[in-house]
Amino acid sequence: MRRPPYIRQLLLGLGLACVATPAFADRNDLTLERLIGPPASPGAVNDVTSIPLQSAYRSLVSELGVVMAPRLLSPADTLGYSGFAFTFDSTHTSINNKADYWQKGVKDVSNNFLSTVSVTARKGLWAPFPSFEIGAGLTYLVDSSIYALNAYAKFGIQEGYHGWILPSIAVRGSVARLLGTNQIDMTVISTDLTISKSFGVAGSFKLDPYIGANLLINIVRSQVIDSTPGIDAYKQGGMGLDLNSNTVFPNQDSILRWRLFAGIRWVWSIVSITGEFAWAFCNDTATNCRGDGGTKIFDRSDGQATISVGAGLAF
Repeated sequence: MRRPPYIRQLLLGLGLACVATPAFADRNDLTLERLIGPPASPGAVNDVTSIPLQSAYRSLVSELGVVMAPRLLSPADTLGYSGFAFTFDSTHTSINNKADYWQKGVKDVSNNFLSTVSVTARKGLWAPFPSFEIGAGLTYLVDSSIYALNAYAKFGIQEGYHGWILPSIAVRGSVARLLGTNQIDMTVISTDLTISKSFGVAGSFKLDPYIGANLLINIVRSQVIDSTPGIDAYKQGGMGLDLNSNTVFPNQDSILRWRLFAGIRWVWSIVSITGEFAWAFCNDTATNCRGDGGTKIFDRSDGQATISVGAGLAF
């Protein structure tokens, strides 16, 4: 029997979690050596301190951070102290794929949406507070060797009064740790406030519409990048000039992105299906989010839309 495409993607993502170093580069894998370019001459040291190059690097990791950010896809209500849930999510996030930083910084990106698949396990707890929930999971970037390990904790400030006009309110803190690439070190921290209201329909199922706001803090550190990957410096020996081709981007400030999101969850018995739309605003507060003409490092990323669909079982 032929497996559905999303099952194959999920199995591939889980398999990659067991592999420390990818054996080959997929189309959405990072190629920061192309963004940097080759040395001006053999043995010359690459200059990665120019404003345009650092802005391109910042813009690429900014948009990638939104793609791999912790999932939302949940109303404010927690599972309850005895509850457990398992979910599978598919997410599609827009990117500025025609920009130079995507065309050079990724092997072969051609679509203006990048897709991820995720699996998450969630558990309700009584301690340290009532209405407390924790979760952990894995997110895989389709057509790449990149994945992220996720964890979160959610506290329901107000929930359970479904017969009243009062909405449910929750705060959540999450973290995603990027793996599968040796060119950057990325951690995305997320905090959000969610408001939702549960409605029973015909005594057979319920709908949970929700809205919220989310702050993303993207902490990125460059790893050593070989700008001449086709040349083996070890074969040249300890005095080989190609050793100068290894370079590192200077550390930059953390990238802050705001997201607004809205969604609705349909629940019947133990089965749930959730649909959500989120919008991540560009990083800089200037009127022109693409920069100021090259006199300071800017995040040139556009606003990014994320469309998500999730299915789960709750016990």
